[in-house]
Amino acid sequence: MQGLVQPLRRQLLRLGGALLCSPVLACAADGDLPRAVRQRILSTLDAPLPKVLNVHHLALIRRFNIGWSPVESGAPMLNPAYPLGKGDTLQLAMQAIAGKDTALAAQRLMEASLLLPHFVQMADLKPGSYANGKTPFTLTARHLTLLRQQSWIPQEMLGMAAEDYLAEGCWPTPSVDGKRPYGDFTNYPVEMAQALGLPVRQQANGNLVITPELRTELKALHQQTMPALQVFLREARLRRNTL
Repeated sequence: MQGLVQPLRRQLLRLGGALLCSPVLACAADGDLPRAVRQRILSTLDAPLPKVLNVHHLALIRRFNIGWSPVESGAPMLNPAYPLGKGDTLQLAMQAIAGKDTALAAQRLMEASLLLPHFVQMADLKPGSYANGKTPFTLTARHLTLLRQQSWIPQEMLGMAAEDYLAEGCWPTPSVDGKRPYGDFTNYPVEMAQALGLPVRQQANGNLVITPELRTELKALHQQTMPALQVFLREARLRRNTL
């Protein structure tokens, strides 16, 4: 049975990636990046993760455009079509690092995307009301706890190779696991309740359950992790810059 589940999951992940990188969305990479830039992207993804989050990485993280993965229960992800918002991603990356080297800008963007999950653990932000487009977002301690609990999966686990993303006009970016967003459970509201110290009951068969009312509340809170992450990346201050 396990052998059947994993291929099915990969198919779902691939479908999610294909939906996010459809021609309607794919404008960031435009499918015509210079060969040197493409090679730098692929070599950066294969290289060891930088041990220091530098000023270039931070400038890019501040501009990250968080989207919502349609896979399984859904989860925040770095938008693969517009990782820095609408516009030419390579030009926006060069603006962010104040440079004219296209290959270096692409390298720093890929490094910053790989460092994103680590940034959430390395930075702090106080709960409060923060600007988020036209509507302020109220960031709570619960949001912060959940952001640090989320399970990020690398691009290669999303069912498409980096080359495939680039061919579709998208950037190979990481995502929170839409199937198990907070750890090992597909029953993710239970893991959310555990992380937040909320009531969880064990049934006679060993299954962990929460009340229907709490389940509804936590599912809504899960949806809020997308704007919560967007605000966090823009406003949080680093406690350290080394992994």
